[in-house]
Amino acid sequence: MSKVMNLKNKLYQDRVVERIAATDWTGGNASPLVVELDPTAACDLACPGCISEDLVALGNRFTGERLMDLGREFIECGVKAVILIGGGEPLAHKKIGEFIELMGTNDIHIGITTNGSFIDRHLDVISKYSQWTRVSMDAATDNVFSILRPTKGGKSKFDKIVANMRLLARSKKGKLGYSFLIQTPADGFGIVSNIHEIYDAAVLARDIGCDYFEVKPTYQFRNGVAHALMKHPKDLMQAAAAEIARLDELETDTFNVLYAINLKHSLEGVQVSQPKDYRSCPSTHLRTTVTPTGVFVCPYWRGKEQMQVGDVNHQSFRDVWESALRKEVMGRMDASRDCNFHCLRHETNVTAIDIKTRLEKGVEVVRVEEFDRFI
Repeated sequence: MSKVMNLKNKLYQDRVVERIAATDWTGGNASPLVVELDPTAACDLACPGCISEDLVALGNRFTGERLMDLGREFIECGVKAVILIGGGEPLAHKKIGEFIELMGTNDIHIGITTNGSFIDRHLDVISKYSQWTRVSMDAATDNVFSILRPTKGGKSKFDKIVANMRLLARSKKGKLGYSFLIQTPADGFGIVSNIHEIYDAAVLARDIGCDYFEVKPTYQFRNGVAHALMKHPKDLMQAAAAEIARLDELETDTFNVLYAINLKHSLEGVQVSQPKDYRSCPSTHLRTTVTPTGVFVCPYWRGKEQMQVGDVNHQSFRDVWESALRKEVMGRMDASRDCNFHCLRHETNVTAIDIKTRLEKGVEVVRVEEFDRFI
C-alpha cells in the first residue's frame, strides 16, 4: 500500500515556505492560501448517515451575487486555491459555472468534490479550469449505489453520474477521481456492505477514463466531528483487504490507485492514537472553510459556533480574516485540548511547526518548485 497520500511534501514548495515564515501561529497572516468553499447546503442526494445532514436540512446557500463577490475578494486577498465542497452539493449552485470561470481566469486553482450528478451542466468550465474533480461513488453497481447514495425520492442517479464522468473524462484538462468509501452495517443507518464492489468499482473507474481510484475508511462521528476509525467486523475487513490487494494489477501509466492515510489501520482493526503536543494549529492559518452559515477554522468544525470566525454574508472575506473575532478564536483554540480526534492535517501541522522553527533558527529549509497548491 505504497501510494498513500502525502500532504507533508507540499509544505516545502517555495510559496508555502514563505507563507509559513510570514505567519504568526497566534496573530495570523495576510490571507489563507487555500479556501474550502461550500457554495450551497442544498443536495439532491439523501445519503444515509450524511455527516452534513443538519446543514443540508437548513438548505442555505450564497446568493449568486454574493458568490461572485466572494470570488473577487479571494482574488484580492491572494488566495491561491479554492476547493468546492459541502455541506451540500457544490455544483447544484446556479452560478457555480461562472464562479469556476472567474477563479480559473485569475490563476486561482479549483478543485471539486462532488456527487457528480450536475457535471454535465458545467462541463465546459470544469473541463477547462478544474485541476481535479473527485466524484464520491462508493459503489460499482446501481444496486449498491441506490442504497448508499439514493436521491430524496429513493431513486438512483448511478447511470447518470457514470455518464457524466465519461463526458468529463473525454474533455478534461485536470484529473478525474473515483472515490470509494468502505462501508459496512457497522456504520449504521441501514447501510449495507460495499466491500464486494471495491475491485469492480476500480475497473469501472478505469473504464470511464478516471485518472485515479481512491479507497478510504469510515470514521465514527461525535457531535458531527470525526472522532475515531469505525470498527468493522474482522471478516469483512479481511474481505476488503483481499479486494484491495488486487487493485495494483489495474494500474497503468494513466490510472493510479490511491489509499487514504489510515486505510491500513482500518483494515487491521487498529485504532490510531493521535495526541497533539502543540496548541496552535498552523493549518487554520494556511486554510479556512467558508460556508453560507459562517466561516470556520477548518472543515472539522463546520457549523460549530465556538469555532466560527465570522460570516461573509455580512462582512467581506478580508474583514473576517482580520477580525477581532477570528483573533479571539485563534487565541483560545488549543489543538491539544479541542482537537482530540483524528485530524487529516496533524502531520501537516507538525511539519509546518518544524519548518518555522528551523527558519527562526536560521537553519536552511530545502525548497521545491510549486507542484500542488492544494496544501
